[in-house]
Amino acid sequence: MSWKSFHHPDWSLPVARRRVTEEWIDFMKGVGDLLATNGRSLDWNHSYPSQTAYKMAMSRLRKAGLAAKADRTGKLPHLKLTPLALERMPAYQQPEKLWNTSWNGIWYVLIFDVPEAERHYRDTLRGFLKRLRMGCLQKSVWVTPRDIRPDYDDLRQGANIHAVSYLLESKTVLHRETNEVVDHSWDFDRLLTLHERYLEVFEENLLMLNETYPETDALMALLRSESEAYFQCMRQDPLLPNELLPSTYLGKKVHALRQRTRNAIGHALLQLG
Repeated sequence: MSWKSFHHPDWSLPVARRRVTEEWIDFMKGVGDLLATNGRSLDWNHSYPSQTAYKMAMSRLRKAGLAAKADRTGKLPHLKLTPLALERMPAYQQPEKLWNTSWNGIWYVLIFDVPEAERHYRDTLRGFLKRLRMGCLQKSVWVTPRDIRPDYDDLRQGANIHAVSYLLESKTVLHRETNEVVDHSWDFDRLLTLHERYLEVFEENLLMLNETYPETDALMALLRSESEAYFQCMRQDPLLPNELLPSTYLGKKVHALRQRTRNAIGHALLQLG
């Protein structure tokens, strides 16, 4: 079966290849919960190119303590997430927590000046700030509405960042409205394009899914495709508190469609027995 692809020829998206633990947490927290509730274990090896890759992934997960096997009778083990796995869930997996966080009106502003000779340090630092979902107000001025003092302290102790930076608290940016700070710091136009593409692609795929009877391999292919597309959208989303989100923001619609799609995939897998 041929699903509609999220890929677009006009885009040059970075390769978003996730670690196996994160991928499994993604799959298991979504469709896995539904299947386990109904007494059926999902044959996760459909997600892997070979039995060897599957078994190696399972071994790494067990050693990391991220997946547990509960005793049960049957051909396949019943897999479930441990509390540690739930704690490690990426922010994009549970965006409501960040959207619903109250903002106290304080911006945390990181200013740094790294010499050109230390370009690798600077680039690595920028990558870390992006993972914190900070916005780039100017080249070396990054902002966030979230208290990053614990993260900054980690950088101070582990990377000597205090030698090249200052972390400030600010309640105002003079002559700038809050929405201007948001617009200048994050690329919401690009994010809107990604969100619109996701909604277009997976509304169509959900319609196809509801009108046909795909086999397990096709369902797992759709699950992986949706997971990757969602990750590509949400990895660039700052997941700002509700009061800071632009009126054009579609991230909540994307998340709602993801839940509908994954529920539909789970029910389809159940029907296959």
